[in-house]
Amino acid sequence: MFKEMRAALDIPKSVDILDHIRDLSNVPDSDSGLQTESQSSLNSSSQPVEAALSHTASPPDPAPTSPQARAVAKIRHIERTAMSSQKPQPGLNQLMAYLSSRSIPKALCTRNFPAPVHHLLDKFLQGEVFEPIITRDTEGIAPKPSPEGLWSIAQAWGLDRDADDGAIQQLQAGSELAGADPLELAKRYLGSGLIMVGDSVDDITAGRRAGAATVLLANDENEHLVEHECTDLSIRRLDELIDILERGFEAHK
Repeated sequence: MFKEMRAALDIPKSVDILDHIRDLSNVPDSDSGLQTESQSSLNSSSQPVEAALSHTASPPDPAPTSPQARAVAKIRHIERTAMSSQKPQPGLNQLMAYLSSRSIPKALCTRNFPAPVHHLLDKFLQGEVFEPIITRDTEGIAPKPSPEGLWSIAQAWGLDRDADDGAIQQLQAGSELAGADPLELAKRYLGSGLIMVGDSVDDITAGRRAGAATVLLANDENEHLVEHECTDLSIRRLDELIDILERGFEAHK
């Protein structure tokens, strides 16, 4: 899907999709003053691109008139199309059953807008609880690869109540974090109670920056990320995570 998005926007793999859209002009091509209400909301300089992308209605008629609005419409169309062809990852149900049996909490942190997320939950994960659910529309939280979403999850789970000065000082003793800001250390301590599972470089980068353990769900397209500096472990099926959790998480590097 991301390859299709970049092709639609004519941007290389090295360019972040949301950053690219955010940088586009939201000034209409012509100052006709005849914009529809939908167009005005898409072109408003006060509206973040994440909010504009959350609309699930068809693109306005006539077509959006600003570069940013046209890009938003293209991405919305691709996401709606992909939503209809969603399939569960192999081993999903087995992993969910295991996590539920062990009362292990689950959360979601995604760069998608809410509609595809809820479609996935309703179609394949009925009865499963994910709390919180962080999307690109979640107010006040920057999208991945920012670690903010994972830190928010850790706080929602009450991991901040387990932090103490001794644990943070122990974390600071690591050479990588020597002299780091105390607030940054506290956040990294929060993240250390999480395991981030994902299939993109944004997922594993966000996890590493948050201080979480990272697991790459590898496939033929992201094979190159198996040896990425932010990948702790890689799996091919979600239920492979069960044995890892039973034995105790050990990074391969």
